[in-house]
Amino acid sequence: FVLEMKFAVVVGIAALVTNAFALKQDPCAGCDESLSLSYQACARDHGDPCVELNGAGIVGKGPGTKKDVGCCMKKEKHARCLNCKSMDCQYATCNVNKKYYTERTLTKKADRDHDKAMKVAGWGA
Repeated sequence: FVLEMKFAVVVGIAALVTNAFALKQDPCAGCDESLSLSYQACARDHGDPCVELNGAGIVGKGPGTKKDVGCCMKKEKHARCLNCKSMDCQYATCNVNKKYYTERTLTKKADRDHDKAMKVAGWGA
């Protein structure tokens, strides 16, 4: 009876591990404007937050502590989102924000409208 019980526990654990690997995380989730804003704030405040500092707070060649771990994670997520943005999802196999980091980019029409309004207001040639 004890051997059967141990076997059942091992089989149960194996099933749980298999299910855990079957659930895949979406690396492209969360690629939105709030991430871009927080990334920009981190870049402004820390430069490269992933650089490692030694005990004296100076960038060294060896292992050390990161300038800011949370901002480093945002920087890495930002880089991943830029890669996701360029993914080909022809067959709807991924969930991608194609406008990540360009949500507020002006279109050519908006540029023309802006130029016309500036000329009417007396700006420009």
